[in-house]
Amino acid sequence: MRIRLIVAGLIVGLGSFGGVTATAASTSTLATPYRESELTNLKNVKPVSGSKTVTLDLVLNTRNSAQLTKTAYAVNTSGNKQFKSYLTPKQFRQKFGQSTTTTKRLAKYFKSRKFKVTTFNDGLIMQIKGSTAAVNKTFATNLKTATYHGKKIQFSKKSPKLPSNVAKPIKAVVGITNLAKMRSLADASSTSSDGPTSDGAPQNFLSQYNATSLAKGNDGKGQTIGIISFSKVNKNDITHFWSEEGVASSASRISVKTTGGMNIWGNVDPGNEETSLDVEQAGAIAPKAKIRVYTASLSDVGWLNAFATAFGENQASSLSLSWGLSEGVLQSLNREHLLTPLYGSIMNTLLAQGAIQGISTFAASGDSGAYGEELDSRGNTNEGIYANFPANNPWVTATGGTTLPVSGTLANGIKVDIPKERTWGGDELFDAYFQDKGFFKKNSDLMDTLQSGSGGGISELYATPQYQKGVSGVNTYNARQYLTASGLPRENPSLITGTASGRNFPDVVANADPLTGYDEYTSADGWELTGGTSVVALQFAAMAAVINSGRSKRMGLWNPQLYALAQTSQSPFTKLDSATNNGNLFYVGQPGKTYNQAAGLGTLDFDQLAKVFK
Repeated sequence: MRIRLIVAGLIVGLGSFGGVTATAASTSTLATPYRESELTNLKNVKPVSGSKTVTLDLVLNTRNSAQLTKTAYAVNTSGNKQFKSYLTPKQFRQKFGQSTTTTKRLAKYFKSRKFKVTTFNDGLIMQIKGSTAAVNKTFATNLKTATYHGKKIQFSKKSPKLPSNVAKPIKAVVGITNLAKMRSLADASSTSSDGPTSDGAPQNFLSQYNATSLAKGNDGKGQTIGIISFSKVNKNDITHFWSEEGVASSASRISVKTTGGMNIWGNVDPGNEETSLDVEQAGAIAPKAKIRVYTASLSDVGWLNAFATAFGENQASSLSLSWGLSEGVLQSLNREHLLTPLYGSIMNTLLAQGAIQGISTFAASGDSGAYGEELDSRGNTNEGIYANFPANNPWVTATGGTTLPVSGTLANGIKVDIPKERTWGGDELFDAYFQDKGFFKKNSDLMDTLQSGSGGGISELYATPQYQKGVSGVNTYNARQYLTASGLPRENPSLITGTASGRNFPDVVANADPLTGYDEYTSADGWELTGGTSVVALQFAAMAAVINSGRSKRMGLWNPQLYALAQTSQSPFTKLDSATNNGNLFYVGQPGKTYNQAAGLGTLDFDQLAKVFK
């Protein structure tokens, strides 16, 4: 089941200028807010109620920004004299964040204008909450709402202004306008049962990837797994799952931190399915680890606050995110003057903070193969070859998916046989589809399966990171056009080769196909067999806790060591590099090369990883 949501949060940049105020003309090069004259087919335009509470984030300029990347690499690269010299949040702020003097001055200014102010301890983000009237008066805006191609948006025709001495330390304001699409990366099949299944037990992940003995000796004790979520936490569902799966644990392991922000304009609560899945999987694999869920609103303000809170607390040694945003959507919103290009930069700084503090952050690579969404000038959604954010970020370990060997027969009698582990992609069922197209077209779940697969590709937002440079297969690719323009299977697609430049993802893969997936339980839907790369992200976050529980220093950002180890005789990886029956609906393997965009570096032998990871 793929959850698609319209969520909030446009980011409007501010600068420091010589006049009394930061004028609209002087800020336009940083970001352009929604403007009535540039949008077509706006309907039901009306002012936002003056008494409505609006939540904004002030994103502050990073000090010593040139050292940020160098530090993140240095503390996570074996052999560097700063290796594992992680910073505390206080030390991070002293080096990179704004001073307490600056944030207190800003807080005083906004409090005097009737805002409630919360300053995150990284010195880079401040949340302010106030009425629409206060926002309009303070920023010289005129917040309105409208229907834009069937979607509700909030916008301001006027660019925000602040006195130059106030604007000077501020890089951006988040939340003035809103229109962005995120999606959950859980992919549940229609298979259900009265209880857990032996095939779907989460512990099967341990046996499949040689982690059973490692997990017995190190069960996550003393560690905290952080989970960022946009939905509720139902502890009863989670503990019921653990009990039925034979995991001796209790709800006391779970804590919840609400991180601020607000739901905006027509967003709906997605329920608790994604969070239940995340906590269930993590808790089963690392049964002695604590789990801290950072719940956020369905907005970009909420997303920033969740990461800032998690990194500011510094409790979690590993962190997982199961949600994503297509680079195509980012590009579309920028092109249509609906989103600032500062978005990627702001998140990059936040995620670098986690790496500098030694937190292992994992992000699901996506469940639509190499494809992502884009928005056309009419607000319609199209598909294209796009990377997925934030799995495309260099400071996270991007987790993709595979399909395990499986044999079976569909309801129409056609046999399906997958003889060995491969990249998860809908083409695994193409032979069955071509034998009986009518059967598939009558079944929406099966048609959806044909269009699903592990996310992976090459980012246009982020450059190739240092640890990927020189690795064979990075920035070269093999591909096949498995889908037609209408999204239907294509017979015998020819091999395409090419080159590109950017952050290549995923980094690692493990079983994510709902055909060979894992148990999930919610009281609303009962037991289901579930897949999706979000499952893999949680499993890796749990394995980080498992390995950390036997160490004095956190593993930190995995990627620099992973790419170095993959090129040695001690490599813990099994490569999935075949150019046939090994694709994510576009990218396939590159035989003989270390890396490919379908399967990353491959699957891990965790026992070997723990032995060679420094």
